[in-house]
Amino acid sequence: MMLAAQGLARGCLRRAASSPRAVVGQSAAGPCPGVAVAAAASTSTLLRASASGLSWSSGQSRGYCVAIVGSGPGAFYTAKYLFKQAQSAGDAAAADARMQIDMFERLPTPFGLVRFGVAPDHPEVKNVINDFGDVAKTPGFRFFGNVHVGQDVSLDLLRQSYDAVVVCIGAQSEKLLRIPGENLSGVIGAPAFVKWYNSHPDHVGLQPRDPGSAVSVIGQGNVALDIARILTRSPKELNLTDIEPLALKRIEDWHKKGLQTVHVIGRRGFVQAAFTNKELRELDTYDEVLPIIDPAELELCRNPASEQELSKNRMKKRSVQILEKMAENFSQRETTSKRIVWMRFLSSPAEVIADASGESVAALRVDRTKLEGEPGQQSAVKTGKTEDIPCGLVVRSVGFDLAPLEGVPLDERKRVPHKQGRVEDPAGGLYVSGWVKRGPTGIIASNIADAQETAARIMADLKSGAAGAAGTGASMVETTIASKTSPVSFDAWRKIEAEELRLGAEQGRAAVKCTDIGEMLKLARAGAP
Repeated sequence: MMLAAQGLARGCLRRAASSPRAVVGQSAAGPCPGVAVAAAASTSTLLRASASGLSWSSGQSRGYCVAIVGSGPGAFYTAKYLFKQAQSAGDAAAADARMQIDMFERLPTPFGLVRFGVAPDHPEVKNVINDFGDVAKTPGFRFFGNVHVGQDVSLDLLRQSYDAVVVCIGAQSEKLLRIPGENLSGVIGAPAFVKWYNSHPDHVGLQPRDPGSAVSVIGQGNVALDIARILTRSPKELNLTDIEPLALKRIEDWHKKGLQTVHVIGRRGFVQAAFTNKELRELDTYDEVLPIIDPAELELCRNPASEQELSKNRMKKRSVQILEKMAENFSQRETTSKRIVWMRFLSSPAEVIADASGESVAALRVDRTKLEGEPGQQSAVKTGKTEDIPCGLVVRSVGFDLAPLEGVPLDERKRVPHKQGRVEDPAGGLYVSGWVKRGPTGIIASNIADAQETAARIMADLKSGAAGAAGTGASMVETTIASKTSPVSFDAWRKIEAEELRLGAEQGRAAVKCTDIGEMLKLARAGAP
């Protein structure tokens, strides 16, 4: 145990003693600044093991260095609770001497899906960024934006250089329908579509096909309802948000060309649908939008098994009144001048039908379904009837999926095998949190419990010696990164943010997001020596 403890200490001490490399907008503290004081002490100083964990023989707490890959909610909540775990080990003033966190993000901008996934007309959901900003102010925290782990620096090098590495990269892929015609022009995945109107640098150049009079959105989660709402709301109102201006202009052009109906399609009934009442109710709050559902279809959703499910679900009970109001609107669908959001249940996508050219979308064919099975276990069974829904654009919103990251194992279900966030890997020291840990489900707040569990597991492992760096030192990480890219600190990101807010104020908008990486780096360097 003593030898293991000495090895962990040497790894962190090497990081503290190595010469730091300048990061855009970052102070010249070492990779583990909280351990720097200890590094200046006599090299003969040893660690001793105790029941309360590892501590300096002089009484000073041992410092731990943790790398977090990703900067979305899972990443920031994990950092938050790691710092809290460190504080719980002693006085808060010394927490930075015990826990040092370096966060690595591929883009110059932090916050992941909070920035690029939350709907632009839901700014209150983005308020969590204030909490994340407080985490970034914690002594011992450093942000390395514009660093692509797996390209600019390997995960293996991070594992050699830090006591623990936490992967929080979310779910970068998506589930497919695997139906004929899915590869036609005019079929697009919701992740790309949402990032398009949220100004993601990788997707801002997307050119979705003109949908004509109708769009079909496949899926009935909150993301699907977000897309339907963005496609039907008044562009004048959306212009007050931070929506991508080019995307808004394109949607406005679609309105002028006659886009009237957005179909939101699900295989099962409303009782089994994933949307929340808040999102559903919101569709009926805009003067220019008419949400509808076929009353006969609504009735078919309420079979005996679904009624039993409904009786035990207070939230779904409340949705009935909202849906009944939409059913009352159904008779107006032929005469209204409003844009329509048509909630369609018991419809399973079967084929995307091509137009005369054979290259683009003309319609979506669905199999009509019925519900069979016990309450809570019902499945959609084909009735033998089909329906063709004319549309020029199909948005696939059936779920995200994990994308492989070299060095992180995936099982046959494309999930990372782990116990309490610790990846099942013989080398140890590798952890997961957020979507990459539990799968792409839940809301932003769902990451809190994940992060708390992972942070507790990390601290327990660090104290017991079950995790720890091989001791090559984080200076090698910084040297490697310096040869590939220009990292952006959190303070430098604030310069980018300030310019986005300034442009927004000039144009009467919440913000105008920067989408050009080169321009972001120029803003980040502003005022730097």
